[in-house]
Formats: sequence, C-alpha cells, structure tokens
Amino acid sequence: MFAFIVLGQMNADQVPPILGMLFVGPLFWFLGKDRGKGKEFAAVGVVVGFLLGYMYMPRMGTANVVTSTAGEIDQQQYQIMLQNRQIANQFVAQSYFASLTEEEMQSARVPQGALFGFPFVQSTEDDMILEFLLRKEADQMQLVVSDDAVSNYISRYTNNKLSQDAFKRVCQQLGVTQGRIYEILRDQLKARLAFQLKSPEVSLTPDQYWNFYQKFNVREELEVAALPVEDFKKEIADPTEAEMKAFYENYKAVMPNEKGPGAPGLLQPPKVKVEYLLADYEETEKQVKAVTEEEIKAFYEENKETLYKNNPIPNDPNMNFPGAPVAPQGDQPVEAPKPAAPKPAAEEKAPAKPEAPKADSAEKPKTPAPKAEEKPRPEAKPEAEKAKTESKDKTSALDSNQTTFVALLDEKQPAKPEPAKKESAAKEPAKKETAPAADTKPADKPAKPAAKPESKPAQPAEKPADTQPESATTAAPPLEPYRPLNDELKSEIRDQLLRERTLELMQQKINAAATFMNDLSYKINSPATGENPPTPKEITEQLKSYAAKNKLVYNITPMMTARELMESEKYPLGTAREPTLNEFTAQPRTVLEQLFGTPMDQLYTTFEAEDSFSSALISYWKVAHTDTMVPKFDDPEIKQEIIAQIKTEKARPLAQKRAEELKALITKAKDEDMQTALKGQTITGNKEGTELLTQTTESFSWMRTSTAGASNPFAFPRPELSTISAIDGAGNDFMEQVFDNMQEGDVGVAMNADKSICYVVKVINRIPSTPGGQTAMYQEFLKTDLFFFFSPYLPMAQQEQVQTIQNWGKDLLAKYNVQKHFEAMDQEVEVVQE
Repeated sequence: MFAFIVLGQMNADQVPPILGMLFVGPLFWFLGKDRGKGKEFAAVGVVVGFLLGYMYMPRMGTANVVTSTAGEIDQQQYQIMLQNRQIANQFVAQSYFASLTEEEMQSARVPQGALFGFPFVQSTEDDMILEFLLRKEADQMQLVVSDDAVSNYISRYTNNKLSQDAFKRVCQQLGVTQGRIYEILRDQLKARLAFQLKSPEVSLTPDQYWNFYQKFNVREELEVAALPVEDFKKEIADPTEAEMKAFYENYKAVMPNEKGPGAPGLLQPPKVKVEYLLADYEETEKQVKAVTEEEIKAFYEENKETLYKNNPIPNDPNMNFPGAPVAPQGDQPVEAPKPAAPKPAAEEKAPAKPEAPKADSAEKPKTPAPKAEEKPRPEAKPEAEKAKTESKDKTSALDSNQTTFVALLDEKQPAKPEPAKKESAAKEPAKKETAPAADTKPADKPAKPAAKPESKPAQPAEKPADTQPESATTAAPPLEPYRPLNDELKSEIRDQLLRERTLELMQQKINAAATFMNDLSYKINSPATGENPPTPKEITEQLKSYAAKNKLVYNITPMMTARELMESEKYPLGTAREPTLNEFTAQPRTVLEQLFGTPMDQLYTTFEAEDSFSSALISYWKVAHTDTMVPKFDDPEIKQEIIAQIKTEKARPLAQKRAEELKALITKAKDEDMQTALKGQTITGNKEGTELLTQTTESFSWMRTSTAGASNPFAFPRPELSTISAIDGAGNDFMEQVFDNMQEGDVGVAMNADKSICYVVKVINRIPSTPGGQTAMYQEFLKTDLFFFFSPYLPMAQQEQVQTIQNWGKDLLAKYNVQKHFEAMDQEVEVVQE
C-alpha cells in the first residue's frame, strides 16, 4: 500500500533517483554492517544511488523530436515550449478579463489577435517548430524585445485597464512569477516580430486578376463518362502483411491528401470534443405568447405608412413630376410647340424663331377643329431648320445639356424634324398628305413616325381628340391608398410578429446561457485561491441542470474531426457561424474555424454561434482537443484503412488506362456524340461489367460566388469551385484540365477531387470559343471594377496570400532541413473516446 501511494504520486522523471537510493543504500548497508558501520555505509549508498539515478535522468524523455541545422528539440524542450505557449495564452485571456468591469464581463470575448500562434499551420507540432525557427531568425537579425515592449503589448490588448494588483493576482493564479511571465511573453513576441518581418506579402499582377476574371466568366458544357476507381479494385488482390507494414511505415506520419489530392495518408487529423447549449427555434416558438387580433391591427396602424402604403408606378400622363418630360396624351402625337421649344435655340436665334410661330398662330384660328390648317408649317420649316442647325453647330454641348428632357423623347434625332413630322401626322389624316411631309425630312427615321399616323389617324377623324385621353385615364380603377388588412395580410403580420418574438426570446435565452457558461469558465480556468476547479463531470451536470431549467437543449459530441462535424446531421456545429454584430463586417468565423483555429489548450472558453439553416442559437465551448496523431499498426481499423488505400492506389492506374482507351474511341468517331461512340462499352472493359453511360453537364464556370449559409447579407461572397451535376466533386485539377488544357471539341481524361472517379470528357460548348470573343471578354475585364466591397476577387487575393505564407513556411522548414520524429511521443498518447 505504501509503495502504491508513494509511487503513484511520482512522475517518470523522479523514478531513477528514488530507485537508485532504494537499491544502492541497502547494498552499502549490507557491506558495512559487518564492520559496525552499517548506517554510515547506508547513508553513503543513498547519496551514491541518488547521484547515479540523477545522472540517468537526463536520458529519460530527451530523445530528439525535431532535428535541424538550427538545432535540435528534444521531448523535454518541446513540452516546455508547449507549456510556455499555454501560460502565455492563459495570461492573455485572464489578464484581459481582469481588466474588465462586471458589466463588460457579461459579453466579453478573448481578443483572438492577442493570443499567440501562427496562422495557416496544420498542427501544433508545426506551430512549435515555426516558433523555434523564428526565434533563431530573430537572433540572427539581432531583434531585442525589451520589458517596455512587453508592457506596451499588455497595455494594448487590455486598453490600459489592467491594474498592478490585478496583474499580480493573475500571476499567482497561474503559479508563475512576474519575471517569468515577462520572459515567456518576450520569447513569444520575438517569434511573432520575426514572422511579421520575414513573412511575404503578395502583390498580385494584372495578369493574375485576368486569370481570376476568366475563372468566373468563361463557361463550358461537357459530355462525360464516369469510371469509378472502386469498380477496378475488384481486380486487385489483398496485400501481404509485408506490404501493409511497408505502407504503414511510409504513410504513418502523412496526412491524407497531404502530398496531393487523393494521396494516401494514415496520420490521424486533429479532433475536438464540444459541449453546448442550444436554443431551438421550434421549441422556443411554443413558449411565445400568441399574437392577438388587436396586436395585428395595432401593428398595421403603426406601420401602414412605411410598410403597406400603395405607391404605384406613375403612368398617368397628367402627373408631371418636377423636371420630368411631358408624356404624350392618349394616341395623339406631341404638339410641336411643347417639345420642340428648346431654350438654347430661342435664346440664340430669337429673330428666326418668332416668325414661324406667327405663321402658325395666324393659320390656326381659321380651322381649329380639324387642325388641318397647320399644314403650311412644313413649308416654312426649312428656314427654322437651318437656324436650328446653325445654332446647334455653334453650341452643341450647351444645347445637349440644356435640352436633356427633349432628347429623352428621341435621343438620336435632332429636335428640328420631329415636331414637324408629328404635327403633319396629327393634323392630316390622309396618307397622301403625309408623304410630302416625309419627303422634306431627313431619311433617318421615316418608318417609325409614318407607321403611327397610318394606324391611328382614322380615330381622330371620327371622334374628337379630347375624348381619347379620358378613355386612357379612366380605364384603370382608382388605387386604394393602403393595402387592405384582409386575412392574407393578417397572416403575414401574425407570422412576422411571432418570428420576432421567438427570435427575441431565443436571444435572451442564449445570452443568459453564455453568461452562465462564462461564469463557469472563470471558475474552471481561474479558480479562487484555495478552491479546486469543478471537474468535467460536475461541469456537465451543471449544464444539464441549467438546460432543463431554462428549456434549452444540452449536448456533447464525441471526439470528432472537422470533416466529421461538417458532415454531421446530429450536431449543428459544422454549418454554424458566429453571430454578426455589425452587418457591414466581413464574413463571420465559422464554428469549425473557432474550434480548430484556436490553441489546443484554450478549453472551456465560451463562444456563441447561429445556424442559418435551422435558426438555432448556440453557446458552446470545446472540452478536449487532440493534435494530429500517429496511429498504431495493430489497430484493426487502421489495418482495414491500409488495405483500402493500397487497393485504391493500385486500381487508379487501371481506371486511367481504361479512360485513355475510351478517349481513343471517341476521337476516332470524330463528330459523333459520346453515347454513340461508346455504345456497348462497359466501365472496366469486361463484357460482364457495368454498362458505360454518358451525361451532359449544364453550362458552368471554373469558379462561382456563394453566400450559402452566410448569416450576414453584407458579407463578402465566398468564391468557390462550381458544382457540376454530372461530376462527383470536381476539384481544381479537374477544372484546370477542362478549362486550361482543352478547347471546344477536344476529348480528354480528368480525375475528380479525391481521385476516386476518372472521367472521360468532351467539351461540346465553350464561351468564348473564338479569338474575337476572347478579345471582347478582355475589354469587359478592363472596364470591371475588381476592388469594390463585394468583389469576389478580393477573397481570391486573400487565398493567394494564405497559400504564399504556407509555402513560405514550408521553405523555412526546408531551409533548416527540419526532420520530425514525433512517432514515439504520439504512440504513447491514448485518447479515450466516449
């Protein structure tokens, strides 16, 4: 019992000295007891045993996990680096909360930008290696981070609100001295500063933006035939034990798809366990008070001026808005004096213009009813036309600006001939008389004005012209000023009020839940002096009790990868995003980004999210986070995975070979469609195999924009690969093959994203497909604003930046010839999944 208790309290590093004392001490006592000096010999033996054990201690756990030309990192150093990173991030979080008031604490979130860690790294191991190398780079650049720089950093993220007492209290809670905190932050800031100075920034060229533009605008249609690799795996025999062992050694430390799309890999990806409280829309709706008729009527009266007022499109010719052109009344053409009296012409040619109206006014009183006496106007018009032409030649730009609304009636025609034409058409119902009028005009628009008078002058001859506008205006019944409050509108208002109340109650519930979880998080991560933090079991019980009391949904996930969460139908975390507080902000972070993008040790930190598909609101935290892990060869599931991957690797070349055979058949058939060219063919080529079918795709582009699942309507549209109905997961390689390497009429072979299906493809339509069309598209590209707020090209430029930094990180590892040896560490870690 004594050994069980004592040894159970010791760690592996303490065992060698203890064993040395326990073994060497009694041995020396035995040697000295015959001389009567057993105690003295025993004491010496204890000291010798301790020294021997202590000498052996450094060998325990000091195997190098990273080797490089910049130095080695052993297991002990690696654990210290992890511990320092954890202390640094815990200090940032706790000092930030310590600087807030109680009111600010209710909605506080840890400033993610203040936490330490490098973006776009695949694992914690790579993060630690990058920190190690960047500190070496900082030393080479002779970068120095002073105490003042550390103090300024703390003051910046705490907004100068952290008191000296609060600083000391946080250090005590973390169990480190103030000097130690400064040393840890100094190392972290030195690596971050080196990263900021050394990491590249991307400045894209016009040619790269032209490439982006083509990906969104060039479109194709394909005829395709699918060859699943799975169909060819039946021809592959099971691998031997030796093959499996060799495959395991080659890929145990490689992530799937790490070496390329569809590439094998056995390294287990990071996993998280998440605990959350959820406000369900349907359940919350049942708790909302029903909407009454009085509330519907009150809402209608309060909002009818803004929501339910009928604002018809002004189509009444008598409704003259300020500055608007006068519309023609009924079927009559516009009278000449109204539209054809431009101010510039009157101002510049005052002597010429009054003569023509005098002739009109003198002749109009003679026969006012039929309006046929204005026929002499076309004869006098040429002089006026000359005057107008001269004035327009002198001040064309000024006339254009001052006669804007006249130009709207017929922008292409000069104002001079149109009034004469319309006057003659309106005042002469006979066709014989309209012909001479047309002869006196330019031949620009002879057909259009002539067609109108031919079909409708008969009516003015039979009926007075004054009756036609009345029939046009009295045809439509008067429109009610407001939309009537009928059953349909009542139903709309009821649904709107019910939804608003439901969402408001959901928000109240989830805010209260987040506050409860924040308080609980503080007890877990920053327990008061002398108090023990609650255990995971106690935390779960408290959350379950709170959920039952407040009619919320409680749930906890098993350890899951990002892909498993994304595809899960049970847990609504894969499609959820953080709430949008500002509608003009960029795309909010997803829950997956929050879970896997935050440090592994950032547990029990509360976050909120909303699922746009179910309208659910979620308050969650992660309770466990494991890094990438090397699997064990003896694991039955891993063995099955090894067999499947080996067979896939051997079957893929068979599928590609068969695709090339089919490509040759289609090419030989020339203009025949694929279905005809491949008639009677099977997928594998065996007669008893599955018949080969072809499909035609819709028109698609390489990239498209998507706002699916976006809760913020003002967020950037996300550029993504287009989805093609006939292609199961078209990846970037597939798009590159059909758009960059093929033209209209070409036949080729392309794999889908994970290389599980090989496709024989024929481009049956491409837009643009000619050099002229390409030139026209390029001209449109030159006119396009690529940098407006919702431009899809900005996220693509950001993706280029991410890819550039990732490549830079790989180059940095290659520069120092970094070799990883984490297998021994990872195999000792066993994760217990519930």
